[in-house]
Amino acid sequence: MAILGSRRRIILIGLFFTLGSCSEQEVVINDNGAPNGKAIYKQNCKVCHGGKGNLGVGDAADLSASKKTFQEKLYIITNGSEGGKMTSYKGVLTEKEIAAVTAHIETLIK
Repeated sequence: MAILGSRRRIILIGLFFTLGSCSEQEVVINDNGAPNGKAIYKQNCKVCHGGKGNLGVGDAADLSASKKTFQEKLYIITNGSEGGKMTSYKGVLTEKEIAAVTAHIETLIK
């Protein structure tokens, strides 16, 4: 019986942490129906570019120091970068979601 109690505790602890991590995620669609660029960035870009855009994992561009125009960023996110360092998000994100992420990236520039 002690083993069953231990298993239940482990399951409950796992469930607690799982539910806790779910509540931290931001809503991807705002109340007005528009994509939430910040939340989409966190889900798709943060792992390489970091929360502030300056992480640079795997030679990821420092977005906080980017001199690219909005349109250039939009193009790279949609089609990927030359040389394949960054993958294309066409078909992964909608055009509106890509535009929202691009707008969020603009807020990271120092």
